Amino acid sequence: MISTHFKFTFPLLLLLATCCCVACKDERDDFTSGNFYPIDPGTVTPDTTTHDTTALIPDCWKAPISVTKAGDFNQLFTRSGGGWTGGDATYSIPLPDGRVLWLFGDSFMGTVKPDRSRAGSPFQRNAFVVQQGNDLTTLTGGATAYLEPSEAGWWYWPGHGIAHGDTLQVVMFGFKSTGSGGAWDFAYASVDVATFLLPSFSLLSLERKVTDPATNYGACLLEDGGYTYMYGSEKVGFSKFLHVARVKGHDLNGAWEYFTGTAWTTDPNGSARVFANVSDQFSVFKDGEQFFLLTQHHIFGGEIYLYDSDNPAIGFSHKKTLYCTPQSHEGNLFTYNAFAHPEFSGNGELLVSYNVNSSVFADLFRNADNYRPFFVRVKGWRE
Repeated sequence: MISTHFKFTFPLLLLLATCCCVACKDERDDFTSGNFYPIDPGTVTPDTTTHDTTALIPDCWKAPISVTKAGDFNQLFTRSGGGWTGGDATYSIPLPDGRVLWLFGDSFMGTVKPDRSRAGSPFQRNAFVVQQGNDLTTLTGGATAYLEPSEAGWWYWPGHGIAHGDTLQVVMFGFKSTGSGGAWDFAYASVDVATFLLPSFSLLSLERKVTDPATNYGACLLEDGGYTYMYGSEKVGFSKFLHVARVKGHDLNGAWEYFTGTAWTTDPNGSARVFANVSDQFSVFKDGEQFFLLTQHHIFGGEIYLYDSDNPAIGFSHKKTLYCTPQSHEGNLFTYNAFAHPEFSGNGELLVSYNVNSSVFADLFRNADNYRPFFVRVKGWRE
């Protein structure tokens, strides 16, 4: 049985109230309204539908863009037991030894039945999963998550991370109760940097960078030109604005500076809104001499967009629609927070993941494929 603290799950709860947004595309609806009631999984009737069989949505993207499902990754993340079996976030971090670390937010562990339904499954607030070839290994951490904050009542959801030599750094977002009560009693509490020793993943340090942040710096990281850029989104009403910070070198515990729109300052209050309507989590990456911003519709729509720029901090334009998620048109399902995975991209193809969830909590037990990432490969995205 899942603990009752599950009702404060941010990536899950952030989206459970978006049924109207997805079904009706009504942007007046917002994730800060709605209700959530945990259920007894033993009362749920299994749904044997496998959602990777859904057809691609025609006329969503324009030539020369073409899309195919990434069957190899979709199968790899169709898990039945022995660790992680479903979650969101889906960050990937290449490791120096050739392995890849996948970071997930709220995650189910345990066993998925042959009909893809769940029994009472163990639950973690974050999960670290290592890929080596076609094998996935879930790392063992604390009782409620791989990494737990020291503050009572707080929890972590992961941001992005980077690895160099024998060191891995991961941005972790602390969350806490606001004291208001109810299903939406949570808020960003901190932006922390966790430093691990590789290859053992032993925790070396946990450093607080921001308290009660308005912007989730570290939702995406990009190394370029001797700096590591830290991207985040600031929520204002129905919009989420892109902000950019950076640190010299690749040590995230160094001195941060913030982009003002024209220059860099050490004053976080000088950070400028440089782009409107990113999602809460997104990707910025470099290919050749160009920078690309990949983001999903900022109010839980199924459209995934790509923008380009000659500058890592500003100027993202030339909007393209890369994909429209078919699951967002299936019953109670919706999708969110698409990511690009350049380390798995090549031959003109870009690997993109997105998360699937349901506005009906019982659906997560009827079918494990209702709460997990799916993957597609996009061609023609640079043309």
